[in-house]
Amino acid sequence: MFYFSINSLDNHHLGFLVLMDEEDSTYTNGATGYYAIKAQADETDQQACPVQWQILKQLSQYGSLSWYRQSDYVQLCNAENNIIGRLQQQHLNLCGQHFLLNDLTGTL
Repeated sequence: MFYFSINSLDNHHLGFLVLMDEEDSTYTNGATGYYAIKAQADETDQQACPVQWQILKQLSQYGSLSWYRQSDYVQLCNAENNIIGRLQQQHLNLCGQHFLLNDLTGTL
């Protein structure tokens, strides 16, 4: 399992991302798993990033969404299994919005 904080490009904290893999295969091409997003931000950060906040808030309604690894990035799917985003290194793109991730895996 991998844990990340989700921030806007100008460093407003907007929530958390958890990636869970099937069969401990996260680093292999074709690996699959589930992810969950928790929108969690103070009101100032929500108001500073309203579009990004709404995307995360909507995705927070789902307990587990699917992902799969392709080459050097991870494709993120919505509840209907349509691709809605991409995670590559510390960059997250969801529904056309860009976010920065901070890895929390080793700190929890």
